[in-house]
This record gives sequence, structure tokens and C-alpha cells, in this order.
Amino acid sequence: MSQTEADSGLLQTEVDSLFVSVNNHRLLVPAAGVAEVVQQVNCESATDGPDWLLGWMDWRLQRIPLVSFDSLGGAQASPEGSRMALVLHTITGTDKFNFFALQIQGFPHLMRVTPADLMQEMSSEDHPYAIMAVAMDSWQALIPDLEKLEADLSAQL
Repeated sequence: MSQTEADSGLLQTEVDSLFVSVNNHRLLVPAAGVAEVVQQVNCESATDGPDWLLGWMDWRLQRIPLVSFDSLGGAQASPEGSRMALVLHTITGTDKFNFFALQIQGFPHLMRVTPADLMQEMSSEDHPYAIMAVAMDSWQALIPDLEKLEADLSAQL
């Protein structure tokens, strides 16, 4: 195997990811699924629906749902004034929406992650919308179950 083939094999196992802070957790989200980071979110509150559905935000001439990851796990959402959003592409093929947003705090950090970099840290049972919790160097993060989130969001709309 040539050096180029070996290098390309390594690149296939690396995933560009965003390390994102939410109120009570940190998330590790694949960058390929992210459409945009929105720094100023004006949210029209949801009049009905679950607590985790914060409401609707206007984004690129579309109304998209804004979700609190913390509230999905039973915690309170972040204070109104701290709203930034991570706009994500849908991955399940729902016809109800093409994008949705997660409420975040602070600007995400881009990281290149390999499976060897990560160690499973604790049970994902700590959050019902986490696939697993991982640790890398000095940080810990949850990998969110975006398929489950989309399915539940689609059922609410």
C-alpha cells in the first residue's frame, strides 16, 4: 500500500465534529450535519407542545423548530437571553421540515475526531436523547441521537 492510500484510509475514519455547549451538557455533533450557527435567535414561542419545543425561528426564509436539548432530558431550558442556535439538516427524510435548530450557548469548536480519540465515558441512560457519552483528553460530551429527536419532533408537528 502506498503512503497516499494509507493517508486516505486514515482520513476516512476521521470525522469533523463540532463541540457544542448547551446549558447542562456538551454535545459532539458531526459537522456535516450542521447547516449554520446562528448567533442571534428570535424565537416565536410555541403555544402548545412539549417543553423541549421552544418555538419557531425564522432562518433563510423558512420557519424552523427550535429545540432545547436540556429540556429533552428533563432539565430547564437556558435563559431567554442566551439563545444561539445550531441549525441542523434533517437525516430521516421527514417531509414536515428540512432543518431544525438546537439551542446552544457560546460558539462551537471544530474538532477532528477519530474513534481512537474517544473513550466511552458513562451510560447514555443519563440523557434519553444521547447515543453515548464520550471523553477525549480533558472534556466529556454526549453524542446526540438526532434520529430519535427528529422522529419525536416530527410527531409533535
